[in-house]
Amino acid sequence: MGKGFGQPKALPTRNATQFMRAFGKCYAKAEGDEWQVEQFLQANLAKLDEYLLEALPHVFPKLLEDGHLGDRQNVAWLFGDFGNAVWKFPLGDRALNLELSIAAYQVALRVFTREVLPEDWAKSQNNLGIAYCNRIRGDRAETLERAIAAYKLSLEVYTRDAFPEDWARSQNNLGIAYRDRIRGDRAENLERAIEACELSLKIRTRDSFPDNWATTQNNLGIAYWDRIRGDRAENLERAITAYELSLEVYTRDAFPEKWAGTQNNLGNAYRDRIRGSRAENLEQAIVTYKLSLQVYTVDTFPEQWAMLQNNLGNAYRDRILGEQNDNLKTAINFHKAAAQVFTQDAFPFKWAESQSCLAETLIKQASATDNSDDLDTAITLLKEALEVAVPGSPDFIDSQYLLGNALSRRFELNQKANDLQDALKAYKTALDVISPEHYDREKIWQALPTTQSVLGSRLVREGQWQEGLQLLLNSVRLLSEGDDQLAHANALYQTGRAHETLSDWDNARLYYRDALRLYEHLNDQPGIAQSRHGLGSVLASQGYFKKGMAELQQARDLYHQLDRQNRVREVDNLYQAAQRAEQQMSEVPA
Repeated sequence: MGKGFGQPKALPTRNATQFMRAFGKCYAKAEGDEWQVEQFLQANLAKLDEYLLEALPHVFPKLLEDGHLGDRQNVAWLFGDFGNAVWKFPLGDRALNLELSIAAYQVALRVFTREVLPEDWAKSQNNLGIAYCNRIRGDRAETLERAIAAYKLSLEVYTRDAFPEDWARSQNNLGIAYRDRIRGDRAENLERAIEACELSLKIRTRDSFPDNWATTQNNLGIAYWDRIRGDRAENLERAITAYELSLEVYTRDAFPEKWAGTQNNLGNAYRDRIRGSRAENLEQAIVTYKLSLQVYTVDTFPEQWAMLQNNLGNAYRDRILGEQNDNLKTAINFHKAAAQVFTQDAFPFKWAESQSCLAETLIKQASATDNSDDLDTAITLLKEALEVAVPGSPDFIDSQYLLGNALSRRFELNQKANDLQDALKAYKTALDVISPEHYDREKIWQALPTTQSVLGSRLVREGQWQEGLQLLLNSVRLLSEGDDQLAHANALYQTGRAHETLSDWDNARLYYRDALRLYEHLNDQPGIAQSRHGLGSVLASQGYFKKGMAELQQARDLYHQLDRQNRVREVDNLYQAAQRAEQQMSEVPA
């Protein structure tokens, strides 16, 4: 029995047979006119449903029985044509359309064997790979493995000598799949993506195949943008060059959609660019994104429009020119606009990415305003995104890293021990699944010891001094090997505080002095103030009252300039205590 009120299983199969027969007549009459085929699908939109998906594999023998569509080969071609048409169809449920195309190609491959019809078999394998690459349902990692397998099968027939154009197309598609691949080593996957694109360009030259050449240049640019191996700055320059080459063919008048897509990619590269002025690169990114929006409007290309809203949000979040508060508000508005299209049901992965983008912007805003409400929202968004993200994927790693940042920042504001523990867990989760050469490894290695230093200091103050001090010493060692000098200075300061808590004055003084030197090198005024504060307290505790009061006075002045009145009062109390102790010492008889 089927769904509903007890309808027999044959009913959806019979309807599906009638639908496919009608599609075959329309396709034959259209004679290659894709617009007519799209109009047919639009008129029959309600029939592109789960029943059709379930029935499609059973329709083939019924179409053979009535004989109207010809022999097995002709019916197989019909399924291949339907797969192509529904894959391109812009209306209806995108996820379902892709499932229908996959089912149709799989039916066609029952007839198109490598031995009997090798060219049709290779073509169907290539098309199946494209559908798998774009698939929304199912496990994303497994789907991409199926896409790669399908492309590789097509290349067993599509050799460079026998089918150079088809070979180049499959190489280009294989490059896209390797670029997006989740399993395996990410750095190696990207090298394979670059290699496949460069192989494709041996046939897809600008003179012979300008449109395809521009497509592969664009794909090559994306792979270099993502590339892990090699010099990051040079990879981004290669990406920019590839996009600009692509735009020599993809002009707005001739290829408006592809022009807009490449402008978006160029904006991504400028947003990440290392060479040149950071401020100017971000302005250039914003300009190119906005150019893309001239074509990608919310009505005509809602998915691409939403993607650009997120990209503009990221660019405004990082923007240097203009007022930071205005830039952050603009960024938040762009991310919220993207969320109107990227819903969890329709675009689960892109919805999760949007959640992370908005969360990262809220974290930055919280750093500027000390508003814990923004952090609460960011943490909620990231946890929701992680429910969808594929474990081990770059999005999963980035969201875990951001969650660690948000929790660490919230601890700084509210001093809730659980936030620190959860931050450390988030960082460790990211590290456990990260590739040795993953682009974010350095950031996360620095974030982990940064959290360790704060957590270690707290554990010491709560009496768990052995575990806490070990975390602190690990953080100092790890951060001394990185390039985040501010994080290293913070770790030195926290270690000084821990030693002060343990009344280990000598080590406390040494770590405070090391932190002070580094803060002064960085011209970090809050860091200088807190290091002088700690150093003054330790010196006074050791009986060096004049030196201690001198450090405390400088700390007080800095806190006053920074408008940290609670810290001013704290230093005043220490200063007065040291002053009284000095007076008492001077009154002791010789």
